[in-house]
Amino acid sequence: MMPWEKEYRFLSWCHLVGSVAPWCGSFVYHLFMNLELGEGMYYRLLQLDMLGIWISQSFGALPMVTATVYCLGWPIKWFIIISYSLLCIWGLFKAMTASSPWQRRICFLLPFTMRILLTVLRISKVGGGNPTSLTHVFLQDAVSAVGGVIGAMHIPEKWFPGSVDIYLNSHNIMHVLVVMAVYSMHQATIRDIEWMQRAECSGANLTSSLNIEGINGTHLEL
Repeated sequence: MMPWEKEYRFLSWCHLVGSVAPWCGSFVYHLFMNLELGEGMYYRLLQLDMLGIWISQSFGALPMVTATVYCLGWPIKWFIIISYSLLCIWGLFKAMTASSPWQRRICFLLPFTMRILLTVLRISKVGGGNPTSLTHVFLQDAVSAVGGVIGAMHIPEKWFPGSVDIYLNSHNIMHVLVVMAVYSMHQATIRDIEWMQRAECSGANLTSSLNIEGINGTHLEL
């Protein structure tokens, strides 16, 4: 399903690693979180879980960031990509040193804000990217943000103490929403990489003509 040609091999790997990393870190954390090895071990497991989320938020988002600035001039294009990378590094530091659920979620705020601005750039037609992926670009962050808020606010167990300990608690709901968000990230990334393979940019930042072969074999000409 991924275009593994040499030019987009790195972005394809970013998407693959970004899609799998959250589940690897989360699996190890949840499997061993009940070991009686002290607070230090639990904190290390929690850091591993956060690392998986960070990889998804940073490497997993690079194809979307690259597609958005694809037709911009080289100076501003690389300025945006490098700025996003630096914000992600800042987020990693905050994630590894966070001491509360809200701090662990807020550490992704700056990269999240930049992705929102890039989404606005795509809507304004100044940015690039496959037009058919715009809905998934929006959902990949909106759904995960809702899941993060639900998890941090402990909804609905704070309203029904002891009634949703097994299922339908905030942590359960958050994980389901994260699956939906990663699905949208996958759909957006596939479409964007296909778009970059076929896009023709005119001037510094405009797309002059574009032929897109859709996921289901449909043909769209813009």
